[in-house]
Amino acid sequence: MDIEAYKEAVGNADIAFANGKFENAVSWYDKALKEAPNDEYSLSKAGTALVSISKFEEAFGYFQRAVEAGPENGDNLFNLANAYFFSGDISKAMEYYTQAEIKKCSDDVKARIYYQMALMCSIKMDYSNALVNYQKYEDADKTGQAAIDTEVIAERVSLYIKLEDYENALKYTMKWLSLAPSDLRCYIVYFNLLMAEEQYDKALSALDDAEKYAVKSPEEQYAVDVSRANFYAAAAGTEIDKDSNFNDKAYELMNQLVVSEYGSPEEKNELVLALGELCISMQKVDEAIQLMQMLTEESETAEEDAAPAGELSFEADPAEVDAVMTSQLAAMEAKVASGEISEDLGDNVPVNYDENGNPVRDYPDGIFGEDENGYKLPEFEGVDMKALEEQDAEDERIAKAVFKAKVNFTLLTCYAFKEDYEQTLKYARLVKNTPDNTYYSFFGRYSEAYAIKKLAQQGKQFTKEQADRKYQEELAFFRAQMLKANEDSAYALIFRTRMYAETGKFDKALELAELMTDSDKAALVQYVDECRKEQGES
Repeated sequence: MDIEAYKEAVGNADIAFANGKFENAVSWYDKALKEAPNDEYSLSKAGTALVSISKFEEAFGYFQRAVEAGPENGDNLFNLANAYFFSGDISKAMEYYTQAEIKKCSDDVKARIYYQMALMCSIKMDYSNALVNYQKYEDADKTGQAAIDTEVIAERVSLYIKLEDYENALKYTMKWLSLAPSDLRCYIVYFNLLMAEEQYDKALSALDDAEKYAVKSPEEQYAVDVSRANFYAAAAGTEIDKDSNFNDKAYELMNQLVVSEYGSPEEKNELVLALGELCISMQKVDEAIQLMQMLTEESETAEEDAAPAGELSFEADPAEVDAVMTSQLAAMEAKVASGEISEDLGDNVPVNYDENGNPVRDYPDGIFGEDENGYKLPEFEGVDMKALEEQDAEDERIAKAVFKAKVNFTLLTCYAFKEDYEQTLKYARLVKNTPDNTYYSFFGRYSEAYAIKKLAQQGKQFTKEQADRKYQEELAFFRAQMLKANEDSAYALIFRTRMYAETGKFDKALELAELMTDSDKAALVQYVDECRKEQGES
């Protein structure tokens, strides 16, 4: 071995590497390897240089040679795992991170193994183990930086929310807030968590603090104003609404925000949907219909050029269902509903946020850590993170389907309010076919039968025999759903009880009402009485 030639080659390679001349760096590392074929440093740095220009297959070869040269050195396995991670091969990356964990590693690498494994678990939606690995990352980090890394804390908040562990989500959000009091993102997350728990006083205070300490641009002010509008809509009619003007405040602010120059098209669409729901609660039903039709036309135009999507799957948020069920059902019998319909904030709590409050996927810098000389390896651009991209595309596709379902559901509600049963029937059939959203599907089936019944009574489109047959079909369907005795049975029970009342089987309806909670029972008993009076008058 020519030690001087080796030193010169490594020195030149490191300079080229530091200047971003990665192909040139690999050439010099190769010269060093001619003098010392098993030099782990040159092998690892050459592999890293190749990863930085997305030449993954070549990089794997260098990293594998480094592993063979130092099989007990966990740092080599860690670098190989990172290369697979950046290539998009998550499974292979997890395999080598696991192997690296049981080997001897430098302190920094040992901690970052757990960080990377947390990311892997999160990608695989194994949220509980992702949290365990984040804790291991914090425990293994001898610098103490992991415990105060706000990006890691934000990710832990996200994971706790996904696991519906709101106590820990709130705990870590408070920690995040303490460490980053000028970061608007943590205020928005804190606000949403408080809103989900209906802690309206604290939620309003969080918005005021965000405006005071974290808003630094018009875009950020827009994000806070959107949250404030949602606050007014959700808190209307509660104790905090002392002057009973929250609906008016929400209406005025939402109309201003809809025409604002700030906010993405997606944000504006969500705002229009929220405004439409607010209009229903304010008895501005025609305005709500106009808003929803605007969204429907825009959606249909966008879909003309879109490729056909596969089958989608999503679930209704239970809090949203609870918030709208009573008023939606009452709408089938009354022109003006009593109660409140507002946008539920529980399922809108984002993972992380940019400066405008938009949800983003964010990963800390320095994934590869530092080498033994403290040299920080570069971030890599243009990396094909296939697994992440596919998940992002699927998330976006599902989000669009959920949004479209909400628009159709709101239109169904509007036309039921107006007793326009031709349009009610149209949207009932759309809502009925909502995939994997039990409440929407059940409500659509019920609304379809009810609209057919009303149209038959008006002598339009259907006969009484057809309406009666439809009722019997849906009653049989809801009875079968009740017999399954699962989480959907409560919905089936409510619709079945209502349908018995509507067909004059009052004793059967009251018998089923006895199976419900006290609040649901009271509402259904009242509905039975209303049906008795209506049918007695007819």
